[in-house]
Amino acid sequence: MSIKGRGIFIFVTMFSKKFLLLLTLLIISCVVLFLVNLLTGFENISLSDFFYPEDETKRLISSYRLYKTLAVVFAGISLPVSGFLLQELFKNPLAEPSILGISSASALAVAFVVFLGIPQFFDNFKWLSGWVLIFSSFTGAFIVSLLLLSISKGIKEVSTFIIVGFLLSSFCGSIISVLQFYSQSEILKQYVFWSFGSFDGLSEVQVTVYFICVIAGLFTAFLSVKKLIGFLLGEEYAKVLGVNITTLKVLVILSTCLLTGSTTAMVGPIVFIGIIIPHFCRQIWNPASLWSQTLLNIFAGIGFMLIVSLIMVYTQLPVNILSSIIGIPTILFMILKNKLKSPSY
Repeated sequence: MSIKGRGIFIFVTMFSKKFLLLLTLLIISCVVLFLVNLLTGFENISLSDFFYPEDETKRLISSYRLYKTLAVVFAGISLPVSGFLLQELFKNPLAEPSILGISSASALAVAFVVFLGIPQFFDNFKWLSGWVLIFSSFTGAFIVSLLLLSISKGIKEVSTFIIVGFLLSSFCGSIISVLQFYSQSEILKQYVFWSFGSFDGLSEVQVTVYFICVIAGLFTAFLSVKKLIGFLLGEEYAKVLGVNITTLKVLVILSTCLLTGSTTAMVGPIVFIGIIIPHFCRQIWNPASLWSQTLLNIFAGIGFMLIVSLIMVYTQLPVNILSSIIGIPTILFMILKNKLKSPSY
């Protein structure tokens, strides 16, 4: 057996047969939902049109749906993994990019770039235009993540940490409101539409840039999972195991910023997905190793976002409205559940 084959064999044997069955069902569901998304819309097309379009109209429609569905998949990977990593790092089940202010900081950075008209300078350089938005979004997420890390050292209570994240989110939102107040009507309209969250209208270049960032973010996330396993046993024990805590935090921050930043830049500041999916995964398979939960978050996230995308087609509702309708009751349920578990004296 080759080294590559041996590595795959060892990785597979880490999981039980029941878990592999569950994962297989999730993957099959994702493939089916992906194909359904490609074929769903106001214009009927077949799978053959994606390979051999009959005319220019069919070619444009198939390209549009393919890029849109790929963006849905990338968001389904990015947001749950980001939320899961933050929850494990901060040991807080409510930690999530949108609640902690990371998504808002990304949105603020994008707002500065959009309202200043910077993307217009790169109209002739489409590749640079895509990277400018992602770089600005990444920068905003990175700054707030570092701030959260420094603040978390002095905060022991979960509720206090969440309040700090909410305040950061509100502060970023207030600055965005100021920018909107002084912006031109056309730019304001575009930004408001973007802030609702949408998978429509992405070009091939933007989807490619998005793909590169998601792969980089996932690679960094996988590097951090092994270190997180030791970290969850306690910082002192982790140090004995040779885990560098600083390196771990840097990896989690980089992964979160790449995944959240690219998603915010491309499809808008989508909220609550980083809580809904990790919570769902813990319910369907618990207790589970971090590797198991990471894989579950990836494929459950893809499946969930593909379902949301289908609902969007028929209701025309923005993704943030749908995610809030599902996310807010989920958060309330988690808070009440934790409240019932902890006895009051």
